[in-house]
Amino acid sequence: MRPLQRFERRLEGIVSGVFARAFKGDVEPIELAAALKREIDNTARILSRDRRLVPNHFTVELGPGDFERLNAYGRTLNHELANELRDHADIQRYTFSGPIEIELTQQDDLPTGKFRVVSATVGNQRPQPRQPAPMPPDDGGATVLQSAPVPPPPGPPPVRRGHPQVMLEVNGRRRPINPPGVVLGRGTDADIQINDPGVSRRHAEIRLMPEGPGGVKVVLVDLGSTNGTLVNGRRAAEAELTDGSTVRIGNTTMTLRLADEPIAQPPSSGW
Repeated sequence: MRPLQRFERRLEGIVSGVFARAFKGDVEPIELAAALKREIDNTARILSRDRRLVPNHFTVELGPGDFERLNAYGRTLNHELANELRDHADIQRYTFSGPIEIELTQQDDLPTGKFRVVSATVGNQRPQPRQPAPMPPDDGGATVLQSAPVPPPPGPPPVRRGHPQVMLEVNGRRRPINPPGVVLGRGTDADIQINDPGVSRRHAEIRLMPEGPGGVKVVLVDLGSTNGTLVNGRRAAEAELTDGSTVRIGNTTMTLRLADEPIAQPPSSGW
């Protein structure tokens, strides 16, 4: 069975066959999947001898009728389309420039059954440093120049006791990760429960392992999830995480943070 046929059957099962009954003459999900694959095929840029870089943000422009019908299944449809792109990228040895984002928009000039795909490369942009404001003139109209205050000499570095505090930022909220680690998933038995239909019941595990004096190694392990795990935009079965690393499972993106406060050592020698 071809990949697009598998995609269509899987999507029909998710939405109880409604697509198979409703899309005659209209835009079908299988058409969107094929168009998205063509888009990355046409825009791939050579990254190395055996890898090519492709966009990660896609805007699908639809007519009013198609948009209203497809947007009702937005998260489910977007999730399945993103999975199709990842599978196609694995086969073609493409590398996405960041997490995949698919957005459906309405365009009144498009008739029913017609659509457009626009792609873009979206990365993390660093904020520009703020320029200091000029000092106001004094009463005589002359510009007053003030020298920057001399900072006091640095004191001795604080003595750290134990390992640094590991935090996981999920939807703007930070959750502590204590030894030996946590399980991420949709099930009630997960240590950090994520309400996302694209997340497996036990999706992935973040493990903390001691490394050197006062150090800690953070490792993410995929627990055989259905939809896989992305670390810094790339699919991984196991990967080491550092401060600022992003983890995406389903439609949820999390960020690892290493805080200055240390983790207290456990009473026993094991983690």
